[in-house]
Amino acid sequence: MKEKISRRDFINKSVLGIGLAGIDAKDKSDTGFTKNISGGIPKRKLGRTGRMVSCIGFGGGGRFYRDVVLESVAEKLIEYAVKLGITYFDSAKIYGNGKTEKRYGKYLTPKYRKEVFLTSKTQSRTYDEVMRDIEASLKNLNTDYLDLYCMHGIDKIEDVDTLSDSSGGYKAYVKLKDEGVVQNIGFSFHKWNEASQQSFERFDVDVVMCVLNASRNSGAEENFIPLALERNVGIIAMKVTAASALIGNVTGQELVRYALSLPIAVANLGIEGFGTLESCVEIAKKSLISAKERDDINKRLAFNPKIHKLPYFH
Repeated sequence: MKEKISRRDFINKSVLGIGLAGIDAKDKSDTGFTKNISGGIPKRKLGRTGRMVSCIGFGGGGRFYRDVVLESVAEKLIEYAVKLGITYFDSAKIYGNGKTEKRYGKYLTPKYRKEVFLTSKTQSRTYDEVMRDIEASLKNLNTDYLDLYCMHGIDKIEDVDTLSDSSGGYKAYVKLKDEGVVQNIGFSFHKWNEASQQSFERFDVDVVMCVLNASRNSGAEENFIPLALERNVGIIAMKVTAASALIGNVTGQELVRYALSLPIAVANLGIEGFGTLESCVEIAKKSLISAKERDDINKRLAFNPKIHKLPYFH
């Protein structure tokens, strides 16, 4: 009779499978945590996509499209990120009404398309809308394919039902993947609820983006991660610092290390400046923290959902 283990124990055992940040660059295991030969940012395998990606992702959300005002700075940030070894670049049609995508199309894809893992997302739910949006995104991004295309922000069961319908958007994702327009498909969610659970059951996805941080408020750490690992679905953590709302009793560095010590492939972080970029890369080079250390961060955070409001929950 097999010994039963808790979901937290299952997660902790899976973390051990990631390996340590100090593993030699020449030692590449299928699930391993590797370093570039230059000693740069470590890479991890993104689930069943089979792709090795930087464990720090260049987030294209508000901190990049809104807070980085000058185009010259945006260009330099992208260039510097690539120089530091970041290969995962995140975007979405809604980010600045295509502003992030257009910046990537100007400064990233013309020089580095084959070197990076390029992602975009859409909030559209019907077949026709998704097909319209992918055309716009490909034009903005100056590319003829995406490495990952995601159903963006699946938090309501109505969204799942619409996507699953005969004229729903999920069929568009499958078609795009079959045709090679997108290499992998996925979805993002903010809370482990009926919508995210049904999405994971109904949709055959390669990657999922979800809220994972030391507050443990999304329910993803305990409930979603074990399911994703069993199916070999790549996990991308977002809202790692909750848009800095969790910084206070614990540091931003601790919050990033917390996420990176979970069995995820990428911690997708908002990048608004060179200091943030450098510090995130340096944090990624540190050794993984233990489950006990993660518990300590969670306790010191003292997050109370009845008192503390997170900016991405309404």
